[in-house]
Amino acid sequence: MKNTTCLLLLLFCTHVAMAQSTAPARRPGEIIIHLEPGASLQNALSELDRSAPGVFSLKNTLAKDWNIFLLDVKETQDNDAQMLAIARRVPGIHSAQWNHQVQERSIEPNDTEWWRQGDMTLINAPEVWETSTGGLTPAGDTIVVAVLEKGALLTHPDLAPNRWWNWHETPGNGVDDDGNGYKDDFGGWNPQTQADDLGTKGFHGTAVCGIIGAKGNNNEGITGVNWNIKLMNISGMDYESEIIQGYEYVGKMRRIYNQTNGKKGAFVVATNASFGFDKEFADDHPIWCALYDSLGKEGILSVGATANDNVNVDVVGDMPTTCPSEYFIAVTNINKSAIKAQNAGFGSISIDLGAPGTDTYSTYNSGGQGNEIPSYNVIGGCSAAAPHVTGGIGLLYSLGCEPFTSDALSNPIACARRVRDAILNNTEPNTTLAGITTTGGHLDLGNALDGVRKICDGATVGPLELLEIEVRDGGNMVRVHYQTPNFQPYNFRVFNMLGQQLYEKQWTPQQFSESYVDFEFDTTNLPKGVYVYTIGRGNAIKSRKIPKI
Repeated sequence: MKNTTCLLLLLFCTHVAMAQSTAPARRPGEIIIHLEPGASLQNALSELDRSAPGVFSLKNTLAKDWNIFLLDVKETQDNDAQMLAIARRVPGIHSAQWNHQVQERSIEPNDTEWWRQGDMTLINAPEVWETSTGGLTPAGDTIVVAVLEKGALLTHPDLAPNRWWNWHETPGNGVDDDGNGYKDDFGGWNPQTQADDLGTKGFHGTAVCGIIGAKGNNNEGITGVNWNIKLMNISGMDYESEIIQGYEYVGKMRRIYNQTNGKKGAFVVATNASFGFDKEFADDHPIWCALYDSLGKEGILSVGATANDNVNVDVVGDMPTTCPSEYFIAVTNINKSAIKAQNAGFGSISIDLGAPGTDTYSTYNSGGQGNEIPSYNVIGGCSAAAPHVTGGIGLLYSLGCEPFTSDALSNPIACARRVRDAILNNTEPNTTLAGITTTGGHLDLGNALDGVRKICDGATVGPLELLEIEVRDGGNMVRVHYQTPNFQPYNFRVFNMLGQQLYEKQWTPQQFSESYVDFEFDTTNLPKGVYVYTIGRGNAIKSRKIPKI
């Protein structure tokens, strides 16, 4: 019994020592507090001063709309735990935590010559690109994804065309032109500098942005999951206080967009966080986790990368991927063979799905700060897996299916859940993820497209196809069964085998109508032979040979 007791005590002490050694770095003397709705900041500060005179003071307002504030604390090595406990006991303070520093979740690239984008094929992005390459919703909203990073080289020639700009703001005039509470936020926001600069323009953020939305079909380098998405710069993400401020900016811009019916703000549909804390539980970071519900209520889904370690995060913890919000999607890493990477976290409760991350080729910054060199290289780890999902969310919003996103402004919560379900309910089954993720599969945008088709209840949103051709009414009429990716004018033409055009007619498909159209093309006097029937729009043309016997 004595030996057992000693063994248990030894294990307990070892566990405590490990927990202490793996605790994330934090900024000394800073505590973040989240007030209850309606609670008075002044009353909370008075209560804190009564419990510990002269120790607590207000340092900064992090998110006024969400009642989150940063306190300065006169702490010593002996009183730090006591000070946090005092803050958590004060009436009106919902939660309190230290201001921790986050770490980027990547593996250093190791293959400078690898350039093929097998990751896009693995998630079946090309199948969706036949239907849409991102950019606008059916209602004409410009789709925006917010990327939270230390910084990114958004002047990279493959990223600059897709950078988001706040066109309602005049840069550099020191005025809050659009009335959103931020001055000169023309190019996004950096809480560290209180400006719209790009922060530390390293390789990590540059690569993450490229996976989500490098400009496609421009004869320049690579393509992202979206060819035409807008990338919102949220830079300066080092500490939780800055993450809170970054998320608040994103949430406010989407709320303004919803309230003004798109006249101001930004139609942000997703955020990406390829950073976090290893072996940390959501209970110790309640304020950070609560932000995802706040963003979700505005219609924003958030995506995060889990740990680059083969651990069960349900057991050992991880931030932010143990956050329980229904609007947060946690992603682990699979390699190019669709096998879970050895150094990637998992958890049947916390981790939702896998996505390709190992050796992902993307945009890159080969130079140092102040000496930026736009280039291309590989990034690995869960940092690269998460942006595939983030980009996928943006791509789904662009599909030509009006019911799928028609309530994005009027009922943003329902719309965000619908998009989330299209991603998570249509993963590709993966035996290496079965039982260790909530879906048991990896990202498959082709499957998600099929899921959207079902939601559309008959709306044809697939790639352009000639499904069937019928000659009817004794040869006087041709019925063409078709599938189109959009509902703009198409041409129907008939050619003989010499290439001579015998017939042409233009028509515009109607959404949710029957997917066939009748043309008055008389075949009765045509000689026996083979004829070519085509439908097309611009360079997109599908043809079928039809014999007349």
